[in-house]
Amino acid sequence: MLKKSVVVLFFILISACATHKGSVNSFVDPSFTDTKIARLAVFPIRNTRAAPAESRQINRRVALELRAQNPRVELVNEVEASSLIDGAGLGEDWASFVTGFAASGIPDVEKISGIGSAIGVDAILQGELVSVQQTDGVYGVNSGTTRVTVRYTLLDARDGRLLWETSAEGRRQ
Repeated sequence: MLKKSVVVLFFILISACATHKGSVNSFVDPSFTDTKIARLAVFPIRNTRAAPAESRQINRRVALELRAQNPRVELVNEVEASSLIDGAGLGEDWASFVTGFAASGIPDVEKISGIGSAIGVDAILQGELVSVQQTDGVYGVNSGTTRVTVRYTLLDARDGRLLWETSAEGRRQ
């Protein structure tokens, strides 16, 4: 169900900004089953140029879709997850983990398992606004183009294993 909800979510997100073309690419660990996830932390979107309210709105849509598809999974929203990390004194570890993972694609197992244990979650969902490209239209030549690429990654908070990753690109003219 968790896998299906992410695909549905991406079509919702992309449809808001891409009426002409879109694509979804995903990877799912063959051994992954969402029954192993009882508590999931959804973190703020990284690398977003959107206003904080817009970022929270995207994450709310993610959380609502996950809740609709998986009512038994307890979701820890971005505010609570960030507060739990700060309360455990792990803000610097989290920032280092996210930066390192974004740069290398390799999770620091020691940091993710320490963070997961401290905040009491089985998995972590991290979104990233990969790119936004806008080309202005010229009257009589073209109507302009906006292209948005987003990616969400689900990591096992116990061992750092990549459970799934999905990226979506949408284009609107």
